[in-house]
Amino acid sequence: MDVSAVGRILEDYRARGYYPSAVCQVFDETHTLYRGAFGDVTEDTWFDLASVSKIICTTMLLAAMDEGRLAPEDRVLDRLPAGLPGPVTLRRLADVTILQLMTHTSGIVPWYPFYADGRDFYTVLEHVLSTTPVEHGMAYSDLNFMLLGLIFSHVTGLTLQEGLEHYIKEPMSISELSYGPVAPGLCAPSCYGNQIEQRMCAERGLHFQGWRPDGAVVRGTCNDGNAYYYWHGASGHAGAFATSAALTRLCQFYLTTQKPIFLRAMEENICERGLGFDKSDVFPDGCGHSGFTGTSLWLSRSHHCGAVILTNKFFRTQGEPPGNSNEFRRAVHYALLGRTPPVPV
Repeated sequence: MDVSAVGRILEDYRARGYYPSAVCQVFDETHTLYRGAFGDVTEDTWFDLASVSKIICTTMLLAAMDEGRLAPEDRVLDRLPAGLPGPVTLRRLADVTILQLMTHTSGIVPWYPFYADGRDFYTVLEHVLSTTPVEHGMAYSDLNFMLLGLIFSHVTGLTLQEGLEHYIKEPMSISELSYGPVAPGLCAPSCYGNQIEQRMCAERGLHFQGWRPDGAVVRGTCNDGNAYYYWHGASGHAGAFATSAALTRLCQFYLTTQKPIFLRAMEENICERGLGFDKSDVFPDGCGHSGFTGTSLWLSRSHHCGAVILTNKFFRTQGEPPGNSNEFRRAVHYALLGRTPPVPV
């Protein structure tokens, strides 16, 4: 493995405006092979993980599965509290399994601002499922992991933060990982206000009065609107913060575990999705996950390596970042394998 190009690649993308700051850590099963910080951060800076939080939720679910508390083939409705889902929800989810939630093949719409409604989760979900069609194939959906977070808590009796301590931080000796809020001094800023979600709500004719001020620096509380405004910082789909070292330790667990359910999670391939993992060509010969804020993790058991890349690409006062974050992810991942990234379709 050649790590010599990693710093050059990340500095080049930073100079081109893809992100103001970044931390990258490359590792094998037991050691760090490279660690570098770029911009106004240090190697120990915490980042808002955004949807990389889904791998945190996934890990807790898999641990509960390893204990025999639930299985991928279980029906979703059998693992939620009885009497709370409404009639349309009962019909739409009648045959949906936990596996379908984890592979984003449940048919549920990708996004909805629950905070703009404000009612309890099952009432809002009933409205969403009543007013949106069934999504066919793979439709990447935050709602899938909101449900998975609720399922985890229902079957274990633990909150997500308690589950994080019990199933990840304690057994894996990880300290720099938490749901928000996190002390602002530890964290990279992620954005100014929530301009993007304000636009998304306006496009849908939805109104919300509780927005952060447009110019407010968001640091230590999560960027994601549903996780911040509705779930008070902890949801199955978003809300976690971590350092590159914490995510490296988590990935090293996946590189070395022999537990069947964890191996299945990485090997399953339905529409380029594992159980919680992304198996697209962004994550060559392995699996990983990315986050809206510019974060990602990748691991390959066949190549005995992986990489964590943490950026704060939306911390900018004007416009959105150039290009697509998968460009620099592919560049790093394929450079580590000594290969040229495929041309995106």
